[in-house]
Amino acid sequence: MRRRCPTLSELNAFVVSSRHLSFSKAAKDLFVTQSAISRHIAELESYLGHPLFIRSRHGLVLTRIGENYLEFVRPALQALESATTQVMSTAKHTHLLNLLVAPTFAANWLLCRLEAFKSLNPDISVNFARYHTTDIIETGPEYDASIQYGYGDWTLGEATYLIGKETSVVCSPEYRDRFSIQRFNDLKNCTLLQHIEIPSAWEDWFIAYAGERREARIGPSFNLFTLIIQAAISGSGVALVPSCLVNDVLSSQKLVELFDQRFESPLGYYLCAPNWRSNMESYQRFGEWLRHECHHGGEPRLASTEASQEPAQECRYCVRQPLLPV
Repeated sequence: MRRRCPTLSELNAFVVSSRHLSFSKAAKDLFVTQSAISRHIAELESYLGHPLFIRSRHGLVLTRIGENYLEFVRPALQALESATTQVMSTAKHTHLLNLLVAPTFAANWLLCRLEAFKSLNPDISVNFARYHTTDIIETGPEYDASIQYGYGDWTLGEATYLIGKETSVVCSPEYRDRFSIQRFNDLKNCTLLQHIEIPSAWEDWFIAYAGERREARIGPSFNLFTLIIQAAISGSGVALVPSCLVNDVLSSQKLVELFDQRFESPLGYYLCAPNWRSNMESYQRFGEWLRHECHHGGEPRLASTEASQEPAQECRYCVRQPLLPV
């Protein structure tokens, strides 16, 4: 009996190859050999009766038919994946949530709070995937959602702002005293620690507070806020970092905040999920808890009947907080 639909292996090979425009990269993603990908694509093209790719020594290009076919196949596979994930996540009464989280945010903010979430949601198991920056359209089977640092303008998905736009200028106490830093303009004599992915951060800060400075992008560069914070602690220079990441080191006085004014950055941490994953119960409950922790988790809720209170903004985690006497 002739089959009426290509196999999932063939379709998956086609979608991943279309994403990378490379059989070798698709093979790496799917943990198979390049010849297996080539065979799946050849069998799919034979079944359809049309070529899907133009092969050249420079790589792959989708044919017009391949582009049209991809528009139908990709959402169909995503729907199958979403349905399967949701069924699997409820096995044994446990909901799974596989997360991709920016490393510094995980280490300096999330992990120290995660036990509180687990105590309130014992039926949800949160797992962490290997981190890499990604457009949420590329969410793969290894994770359901991500916490990314950026502008919140990722395509084809939900991106909810959490925290991180408020930024602080910090350095070690010894570095502050050595350079006698008291005013904004004093930073013009300092080493500015740079984030490779945010090259305009210091430039934006100088424009806002001290006037343009051509050398604002000059200084040692790092790819993680964790490294920038550690470099500042060691006395290598001055760091401009999201305030939420340095609460502990400020409390321990390993770092000092140089100015009362905190710069409002256009970037921040966002909870992201593609549209076909955002209806997962584990994602929705984790997102509600995250928003509570970020926006009013640290603010004690006082017992008061004043009309100024806005109970409509409360979430169920706020309601669970014990009332404190006035």
